[in-house]
Amino acid sequence: MPLNAVTPHTISIQHHRIYYLERKGQTSDNPLLILFHGFPENAHAWEALINALPTDYHIIAPDLPGYHQSEPLTDSSDYQVPSLVSRMGEFVETVSQGQKAILVGHDWGGAIAWPLAAFQPNLFHKLVILNAAHPSTFTQALKTSSAQRKKSEYIKALIADDAEVVLQQTDFALLKGMLGSAMFDGAMPKHAMSKNKDHKASPDSYGQRLLRSWRNTPTLSAMLNYYREMPQTAPDEHAPETELSRLRVPVLRVTLPTLVLWGRLDDAFDEGILDGLTAYVPDLRIVYHDTATHWVHREQASWAAKEITDFVT
Repeated sequence: MPLNAVTPHTISIQHHRIYYLERKGQTSDNPLLILFHGFPENAHAWEALINALPTDYHIIAPDLPGYHQSEPLTDSSDYQVPSLVSRMGEFVETVSQGQKAILVGHDWGGAIAWPLAAFQPNLFHKLVILNAAHPSTFTQALKTSSAQRKKSEYIKALIADDAEVVLQQTDFALLKGMLGSAMFDGAMPKHAMSKNKDHKASPDSYGQRLLRSWRNTPTLSAMLNYYREMPQTAPDEHAPETELSRLRVPVLRVTLPTLVLWGRLDDAFDEGILDGLTAYVPDLRIVYHDTATHWVHREQASWAAKEITDFVT
């Protein structure tokens, strides 16, 4: 096996299997980075960033519980944020083997990383967030910003009772649209593949791996349960004040040194959710990329790797 190879592993955490990728550092005292991906991706979303980070970094990237090759959880309530934070905290404590890590989170991975860093800071040196809303400022934005409420309207399609059926019948058009159709160029619906033996799409491409994962209904339901078990649903763009006033802004303070990398062309989050973040995260640095979207970790992997390396060292 070549030096610095990325290898797959599984581990049982709270009686459920978690799959993860690992690239070991050259020595035991090198930085340990643990990467939490977002929706609707998986651990392989980080491959470009892993390749761009220094080769002596020890890197661990799990599939979040229920995603891809990680085992779906038993009850829908297991996807509530406190339960996910507990499970992933135990994962970090187990795989880090006593070494403090730098926690990196994107999107839903960031939604877990924020409270995990707040409630179990003893596990970490630092926190890195890529286009993931802090729970406090996000909820405040839902109360005050029609722009953020409009950007959050996609959630309604994901929490609908028939979401699995609609996504499968449309060959996951909504999810493909989120990630960008270029990732799926050359991909065919499953029923068409059996009729076209000359199909040339690489079975190992990231887009094909995602499609195979989404086509597994238990996995798809697990992914959607992250949204279905959100503590508060996003109101409509023009929701009345009576509804908005019922939203409760959580107070979540993170004392760890924190770096936020932000693609400014984000379709999911209005940039205003970063306003007031220092009230909750006093040791904070925000770095913007003017042309990156929500998927900054893949689109600008070299840029993100440099910013993370400067922050870590």
